[in-house]
Amino acid sequence: MNIDAAILADPSKRGTLILEILNYYVPEVMQTMAGLSLVPGTGNPSAPQPSLLKGVTGSIGLSGKVTGIVYTAFQDQLAKVVAEKILGGEASVQDVNDVVAELTNMITGNLKSQLCDMGYNCALSIPSVVRGDEISVSAKTASVSVRNDFVFDGGLGCLTVQVFATLEK
Repeated sequence: MNIDAAILADPSKRGTLILEILNYYVPEVMQTMAGLSLVPGTGNPSAPQPSLLKGVTGSIGLSGKVTGIVYTAFQDQLAKVVAEKILGGEASVQDVNDVVAELTNMITGNLKSQLCDMGYNCALSIPSVVRGDEISVSAKTASVSVRNDFVFDGGLGCLTVQVFATLEK
């Protein structure tokens, strides 16, 4: 992935940068791990808060020169389909949670790697997973709030990725 690091000099462009990273790596992770294709939506590099998520939602915190949190919200049935593709058979509720946690870890790890390469060193927390039909998330101190919906081919469903972050040099 080729990212213009100069974009980081302008704080108003940081959301766009994070959106570009997600739009590249989310489809790559899903194709590699589950053999599934998806298309990024237009995304919002300055998404309003709070944000509502639903389904099986993974989250991972960022700390260091980047502080914040990354959420991945899979529609319930989509999470099960993805887990079964990855595991090669029937997936229990715990299996689905584990797969969502690992996919969240991979997506966030790619974001972290790109940001670290630009001098924004950070560490990741362990993933957690929640389930619900109306999960309200916000981070009032975050200077960046990015959201995008990724639509899976074949009408399988939608994955929403929400990032709240503050980047400091």
